[in-house]
Amino acid sequence: MFMTPPKLSVAPSEPAAGKTGSDRVTASSVDPDPASPIEDPVPAEVHAVIDLYANQLAKVSFPEIDAGSLRRQADELRTEAKAVARARAALDTALAAFAARIATLTETAARAVAYARIYSEAHPERQALAAAIAVLSEPALPAAANPAASGKRRGRPPKRSAELFDVAASSPAGEAPA
Repeated sequence: MFMTPPKLSVAPSEPAAGKTGSDRVTASSVDPDPASPIEDPVPAEVHAVIDLYANQLAKVSFPEIDAGSLRRQADELRTEAKAVARARAALDTALAAFAARIATLTETAARAVAYARIYSEAHPERQALAAAIAVLSEPALPAAANPAASGKRRGRPPKRSAELFDVAASSPAGEAPA
């Protein structure tokens, strides 16, 4: 999903007036936190642009665009990617808890039907209860779960073979084809 950034290392050249070699872009200043479990979401092309503005265009500034603004936006993107990773982890945890709750509820409901069946067998005069339990005990019908399997076809009817019409036309009117 995310492209991995190139490992940038720029050899310090002669420092410009007022700039030191520490102002140059290095792999450590472009790469995200090495302990971070997610990949760097900043595309390689953007890393190259940041490198360009940090080195060859270091003295040039355009409206709202310079090496610093590009680095800030890249850092903001990394922060958002970390937030997304945390949200996905929280979602995965919530989905696992949800699935466990469904399994627990389904198991409890099955036990409840079993208890109700035992109670109904002990009280045969309650025929409505026995009928309701029987409905709950029946397996679900596949057609109810899958509306496409209900037998009603959708779309265009299949083409008929011309041979079928030839056989019907060649037989006498009162006879059916064999």
